[in-house]
Amino acid sequence: MARPLPSTHRTTVEIEISAFEEAREVLGTSGYKETLNEALRTVSRNEKLRRGAALIRSGQYGAITPEQLVELRRPRI
Repeated sequence: MARPLPSTHRTTVEIEISAFEEAREVLGTSGYKETLNEALRTVSRNEKLRRGAALIRSGQYGAITPEQLVELRRPRI
């Protein structure tokens, strides 16, 4: 049986202070741990959103396009 992955992992990393400070400001976080965790979550979420949008644009998702939505909302005479 596979061992479950730990929910956290302690490590030492070298980070670029200017990149950290910019990310901290953008994310509205305060400390290293909070900023790094939020940055990782944000990167993951953005990639999922990008992939979902690509699926929608390609027509593989079955969702309507913005153009189709405009047509559906057009008044009928």
